[in-house]
Amino acid sequence: MTTNTDIQPAVWWRRLCEVADRLFVCGDLPMNPHGFRQMLDEWVKAGITHIVDLRGEANDSNRVADHAPHIEYFWFGTHDSGGSQDFSWFDAGVAAITDALADPQARVVVHCHMGINRAPSMAYAALLQLGHGIEDGLDAIRDARPIAAILYADSAIDWFADRDGWDEAGRTDAQRRASAWHRDNPIDVSGVISSIHDEEIDEIYGIAEEYSQTTDESDIDWDAELEQLPQDQIAFDLAYQTAKDLVGQWYDLRAGDGIGFDEMPDELQLDPDDKIGRIVVDLIAQGICRAIGVDHNGLADDQATELTKEILGCITQGVSIGLGAVHDDAGGGSS
Repeated sequence: MTTNTDIQPAVWWRRLCEVADRLFVCGDLPMNPHGFRQMLDEWVKAGITHIVDLRGEANDSNRVADHAPHIEYFWFGTHDSGGSQDFSWFDAGVAAITDALADPQARVVVHCHMGINRAPSMAYAALLQLGHGIEDGLDAIRDARPIAAILYADSAIDWFADRDGWDEAGRTDAQRRASAWHRDNPIDVSGVISSIHDEEIDEIYGIAEEYSQTTDESDIDWDAELEQLPQDQIAFDLAYQTAKDLVGQWYDLRAGDGIGFDEMPDELQLDPDDKIGRIVVDLIAQGICRAIGVDHNGLADDQATELTKEILGCITQGVSIGLGAVHDDAGGGSS
């Protein structure tokens, strides 16, 4: 087994990891067009013929079709909130993987957002289907991808036991062995996720450099622009980072005996108008404008209003993702 004492999670995030012959696990393609094309070109050079995307929060089918139409793309989006995964999800994903691998020329990449739980768990189910043992499959994935936590391995085992007709004793024994493997091979999941989140936020704020001189703010189709961005992820990352920063400032200021409430920054003073909420929405708007290369301060009033409405819609969709991520951050995490 590969140890993970010196893992650099961000380095492994988007690295193609071959867990079995011609079967790879990876994180997702970058959101910015240049990074997307560069990484997709790397996949093409590596001979990737099939993509199995497991993110419930995003879908790259159109972008892949535009830049690499010869690659067959499957989307089986699901949650990453812990708990279990449906048998039907494993049915679809494993069938796509094993059917593709029946062609000796095929090379399949399975990915989710960070390549920590959903993609490794689907790959694990496929390995079970292909004849790997309980521990052998887990070893193969962790050896190839040290940041793989394989959170849904128990669901994969239940799925395989059901489909292969195991009795209850066999299923229980397999679950016990998988639990023992996880206990003997722990990783710092929260630390891995946090490290990749930091890299991701840097990426979000860095996108603007690619477009900053090219976009006319007076002619922006917000629906189209936002459709090209991972809306929930941008909203959550910015809100999450903002909340962490504000709480940190609050603690720093409150820690000093001589500092009174009136001396705290305005954004830390909760008031009936929900100033914190306005700040979060404003920061999300700034992040989106950076991502598409426009000047947030230069928006006309009607453009700013339209963007705010779109953001509020995204936040509504992203509440469950945000709550899940907060829960993960407190209790060990998934991604």
